[in-house]
Formats: sequence, structure tokens, C-alpha cells
Amino acid sequence: MRQSSPSRAVLRAFWRHAEGTTAAEFALVLPIFLLTVFGTMNMAFALSALIQLHYVTEKVARCISVDPTGTTCTTANIDTYAKGLYQGSGISGLTFTASAPACGNKVDASGNYQLFTGVGSLTIGMSASSCYPKI
Repeated sequence: MRQSSPSRAVLRAFWRHAEGTTAAEFALVLPIFLLTVFGTMNMAFALSALIQLHYVTEKVARCISVDPTGTTCTTANIDTYAKGLYQGSGISGLTFTASAPACGNKVDASGNYQLFTGVGSLTIGMSASSCYPKI
């Protein structure tokens, strides 16, 4: 008959005890869970900012086309007017430019969104473009 060594007995005793396994599993799963939850929230904020950016470019392009002689929406003050309409958050370096290609009045917007990952941050370039026919 083979005798087990004392180290084997200690290992067997260690593997048989289940106290603390829940805490260990929780410690393994928690970081992944938190990254998933906060990553989803950050992406939702980023998509909200992008949707708001598209909305503003559409509204400004329509304003230039519908009221070309007005003082509210002119190509000279388009950047100031559009930034006043933008209600989103997190986009830095936001610029709006107007042009008049064949499609009508076009407004382009661009900026950078800071996405916080929990470990650091990523910069995502965002842009939107809208063209509304001249009336």
C-alpha cells in the first residue's frame, strides 16, 4: 500500500474545502461585469452625442435652405448657430461648416468624443453631414 505524502494531504484538504469560493468567483467576475456595464453606458452616451450631432446638421441645413435671407441661419454665423442648438455632451473641438454643392445647402460637422474605458480613454472622431435642397 502506498502512503500519501503530507503535501498531498494538505492539497486534498485544500481542494475539499469550499469556504470562500463564492468570494473568489465574485472577485474574478466583478471586473469583467463592471467593464461591460460601464462600457455599455459609455457607448450609449457616444451614440447619443452622434445622434444629436446628426440632428443639428439636418436642422441647420434645412434652416439655410428655407430661410436664405434671414439673419438666424446664414453661412457666416453657421458655426455659432449650430453650437447653440447642439445639446449633446462629450464632443470637443466641434466645428460646423456650410457649403452649397449640387444637392442644395450642405452642413458638415466634426469633433472628437472622449470615451472613458476605465483603464484610460480613447478619442473617437465623430462627423455628420446633411444636405437639404434649395427652395
